[in-house]
Amino acid sequence: MSSYFALGSTGLCGNFFVNIAANSANVARIYTVSRREPKVTTDSSKLVATVEPDTEKWPALIKNLEIPEHSTYYSSFGTTRKAAGGAENFIKIDEGINVAAATAAKESGKFDTAVLVSSIGANSSSHFLYMATKGRIEEKIKELKFKRTIILRPGLLLGEREHAHSLFESASRKVGGFLRGTMLEGLFAHPIQGEEVAKVAFYLSQQPIEKDNEVLVVDSKEMLKIVRDNGL
Repeated sequence: MSSYFALGSTGLCGNFFVNIAANSANVARIYTVSRREPKVTTDSSKLVATVEPDTEKWPALIKNLEIPEHSTYYSSFGTTRKAAGGAENFIKIDEGINVAAATAAKESGKFDTAVLVSSIGANSSSHFLYMATKGRIEEKIKELKFKRTIILRPGLLLGEREHAHSLFESASRKVGGFLRGTMLEGLFAHPIQGEEVAKVAFYLSQQPIEKDNEVLVVDSKEMLKIVRDNGL
């Protein structure tokens, strides 16, 4: 049986991921570190949750987790420029915490696979803050050289969120949801449900590692195919 650590466990994709893992007969434990405890609607006995409001303490907590070797590290942690209060804080939170947490996981020696939920268009050379930041996170996590690194790049992300987004984002998701499954879904980068992203993350993490330092990059269109082909 496998064990998992999840960062971003209270977010859209992360909370689905925690529940999927907790409900799997192949998972012994799922560990989390977050500002508040994640909501588990399945088998909560498998959840080992650490609540720590001070994110600067997270890397040390991750590094010292009493988790078995050959575990899987998962992160869908992220924020927005608006929520962070500006570009500088966005980079500090989104990139800083993601990289520091993944580095701590690697240094612990307990994790074979790292799964990162990134974004369509992630590119460190992008002129757009969000895409450039996501691109740098991808590059830095790949440089850590886990035995396997899985990077998921969802397009328009659908699903109910705890915190309200802008009217433009809400409208885009509404239209994207309407076009989903039609010939026009590519115009919105193949909209995908947060739950589907979590299902693909878990499914791929359960597959055997084919070679050391394996890197898989999967976009929204490919994720939707995995969901359909495997009945996820």
